[in-house]
Amino acid sequence: MLAGGGARGAYEIGALSTLLGQLEEDERPQILVGTSVGAINAAYLAATADQSPTQQGDGGRDLWMKISYGRVLRPLLSLSEGARLWSYLREVLGSRSAHTKSVLDPAPLSSTLSELIAFEQIHANVRAKRLVTAAVVATSGRTNMSVVFHDGGRSPSVDARRGISYVKTQLTEDHVRASAAIPLLFPAVPIDARRGRRWYFDGGTRLNAPIKPALTLGARRLIVIALNSLAPTKDVRAERQPDALDGATQLIQAVLIDPLVNDVHTLATVNELLHDDSEDKIREHERRTDRRRVPYILIAPQDPLEVGRIATEVYRRHYDSPFALMRSPSMSVLGHAVNAASSSTHGELLSYLLFAEEFTERLIELGRRDAARWLAETHDHGRWQVGRLA
Repeated sequence: MLAGGGARGAYEIGALSTLLGQLEEDERPQILVGTSVGAINAAYLAATADQSPTQQGDGGRDLWMKISYGRVLRPLLSLSEGARLWSYLREVLGSRSAHTKSVLDPAPLSSTLSELIAFEQIHANVRAKRLVTAAVVATSGRTNMSVVFHDGGRSPSVDARRGISYVKTQLTEDHVRASAAIPLLFPAVPIDARRGRRWYFDGGTRLNAPIKPALTLGARRLIVIALNSLAPTKDVRAERQPDALDGATQLIQAVLIDPLVNDVHTLATVNELLHDDSEDKIREHERRTDRRRVPYILIAPQDPLEVGRIATEVYRRHYDSPFALMRSPSMSVLGHAVNAASSSTHGELLSYLLFAEEFTERLIELGRRDAARWLAETHDHGRWQVGRLA
């Protein structure tokens, strides 16, 4: 299960490249579910399910090293971005003809995904039973429900209580772009034009941690790669009043972290309640409540601001200078816009759009480190945890 976080997705590949090589054959993921940028990694892993873990890890690193700013977004200092800004200003001033779809233009992403991921191989791997299911999560612009697009397996009924529906289909780059379409920054993506255009946004806005869909699709164990630490943030701003950008970071953390923390705690609590029951009682509980004991692996950064700190360091070293403004104007302008050089909380904001080779390399190494730490620690059953983390 892969969560979201824009340019931070390289962390997931780093973690998985270390983890997959250590798992037994029957422990390798057979159900892949990704949301937001995790959809890119889920699609890549599904398309390469016929490869060895080493090949997948090396290929995943190559994929992310090729995902530069220009291959995701059009330049900030361009005619298209100028037209978007003008449209937005007209809309603010009350023009009825103005219609601003997004702040940024991710037009290059479509061809980039098509080039880097063999989407047709996803369905081939499902048909060859190398995978049970590959899925990505998007948010419906019409109903605000989380929609799980999945290749393989049966389509579960609508989960009205949680606001989740399931659509069986062959995954394409459109589904991945929809799952990663961060509201406001990226435009909504149309899917299934044959039934009338339906528009979708980032799946992480409603379901950043798709634990429930993974279980509903049949997962008996979970590997969760999270791009944000589950530890509480220490008050590093006590000496000054938080500014507006600090507040924006808190808002993003609330959307991305709190649901994941709650879902993992709920999973571990259910596991503990069933721990001492007999197999007959466990099966009866599963039948009555649709809940079961699910061992899990959870890999995430230890420090809540570690990724932001890395983003700040990379920005200061490579993009915070007059020369960088000429060499990489978009990265330089973005960093100045969020004042990324000032603190790690501001760096957190930049990290979601810092599609830069230097940042990618650091995140891959961070993911490898955190996966190695999990493997070195003692858990309830070998590599798998059942109860709550200490």
